[in-house]
Amino acid sequence: MAAPLLSDVLPDLIEEIVHLLQGTGAEPLETQVRALHLESICDCGDDNCASFATAPEVKVANVVELQPIEGHLIIDLNAAEKICFIEVLGRPDVRYLIEEYFASLK
Repeated sequence: MAAPLLSDVLPDLIEEIVHLLQGTGAEPLETQVRALHLESICDCGDDNCASFATAPEVKVANVVELQPIEGHLIIDLNAAEKICFIEVLGRPDVRYLIEEYFASLK
């Protein structure tokens, strides 16, 4: 199965991230954000975690911490400044949508 577009699974999160990037100096990441795929879900086991990989290989070299109203959003970048992972903590809405998407595929 091909990795789904993140915009198909979490369209509201995409728009939130794009909005939160404004004024951070990381606005060029907007184009990447809109084209991301949901490669895999974090397997840390933390009930507050809804993080996911957006690249087949995750090697973090830099991060962009966003300031959402609820929870925590951190964009992890690899050495080539490509988004490889998005840390989502304290966002049960995002976790629910990811779980529902994958349950619908079964």
